[in-house]
Amino acid sequence: MKAQALWITAPEVMEIREEELPAPKYDELQIQTKAVGICAWDSYLYRGMSAPGPLPYRLGHEGVGVVTAMGEGVKGFQIGDKIFVGTGGDEMMASAFNVQYDCVAKIPEGETDYAKWVGEPAVCVVNILQKADIQPGDSVVLIGCGYMGLLTVQGLRATPLGDLTILDINQRNLDIANEYFPGCCFRTDTPEGQARIEKIKAQGGANVVIEMAAAEATFQLANELTAGVQGKLVFGAWHRGQRTIDGNRWHTTGLTVLNVAPKTNARFRDLTVPTGKLIQRGIYDTARLVTHTAPFGDLEAMHQVFRHSIDKTDGYLKGVFLFD
Repeated sequence: MKAQALWITAPEVMEIREEELPAPKYDELQIQTKAVGICAWDSYLYRGMSAPGPLPYRLGHEGVGVVTAMGEGVKGFQIGDKIFVGTGGDEMMASAFNVQYDCVAKIPEGETDYAKWVGEPAVCVVNILQKADIQPGDSVVLIGCGYMGLLTVQGLRATPLGDLTILDINQRNLDIANEYFPGCCFRTDTPEGQARIEKIKAQGGANVVIEMAAAEATFQLANELTAGVQGKLVFGAWHRGQRTIDGNRWHTTGLTVLNVAPKTNARFRDLTVPTGKLIQRGIYDTARLVTHTAPFGDLEAMHQVFRHSIDKTDGYLKGVFLFD
């Protein structure tokens, strides 16, 4: 069948190409796309950065849609099922795509708000919190309240944490976090925020520190706030570039450093279905955080969303391209 696919042909230059989409292979579903999220990685790819190969290339891994065909070996699905993708490909900014069936989860049959079901980022957060292994009563610090940070805030409601501190410099994002954890949110550039940071240090650090801001300053702050005795330093954000560590502290204390990128979990795809259940329960309210949409094919509108995703202008948190 024919599919319309988005290609990046040069930095900040894109075009829609009609291509032949092959029939789904063994264990694959063919999906008519209804929505696809814009990941932070996509905003880098749009600029020709952090690319898996040379230009031109396709992108997109946060697909939502409807099953239109199935390969042999597929179990538990039928034509017409609505699904979201938890992992399994990087070419989903297209009118249709193929994906292995064990990388997707069903969404409610009557659902029409497909942007709500851009679920791959929530799967990533479920992986982060699973790896963090927060124990009853643990003190937790979350640094960074962008889109992924706020999804983490939502997910923390389902953990047995004791004391929570949420740090950022963006007041609007902290206000959203405060909806879930009133009184736990602090700007790091205020006296109140600095006092909270010093209090955590004076108490010997937090049991779990989750760094979601991907900046040198927050990298260092996360190191400073993690307890030296059995503390866990969790890097949930993609740090592009080099960072400097205090190797002495890492070696001479009992802190554990965790890289929780998806590929650290050989069973990452197994988290897709459980994550779908958490979205249905309202633990992850993904729709609350979608701020910008554009119709797929309207290149100027799509460019505008990409630019907001880069500059974080116009109140941007999360962008989604929508399909007919």
